[in-house]
Amino acid sequence: MAYLSQRQYLVSLSGLPGTQPSYFMTKTGGNTSSDSSKVYGGGSKVPEIVTGIPETENVTVGRAYDPDRDQAVLAFLRDKVGTWTTTIIVVETDRDYNSLSKGTTYSGSVLVGITEPDFESSSGDPAAFELEFAVVKPTSDPVAP
Repeated sequence: MAYLSQRQYLVSLSGLPGTQPSYFMTKTGGNTSSDSSKVYGGGSKVPEIVTGIPETENVTVGRAYDPDRDQAVLAFLRDKVGTWTTTIIVVETDRDYNSLSKGTTYSGSVLVGITEPDFESSSGDPAAFELEFAVVKPTSDPVAP
């Protein structure tokens, strides 16, 4: 069995200005969970478990800021927070970035936040930006084992 490293993923968004696909360096979130409660019927020592509706947390993608590529992206998105809808595509790859799956997609993702690049005159760290999306249940089409 070959395990994947965190670098073996390609993350892209559909509909961004510029050359496509345009990959992001980080992706966090997208986990799905459901509230649960234990209900003890009268006289029962063993509970029944009642669950709520599953919900997927927001997804945040980010990358180092390249002004030639990303200045137009941020200019395009600034006025679209809360309204711009896209598909986030996450693909597992081998070490040479050859696709191992058709990917996981978050269709109908709505941009809900932009974190602009921070800067500090004495820092050598790369400037980066992040985009946060409200998402619905992801769909995936993994390669059969």
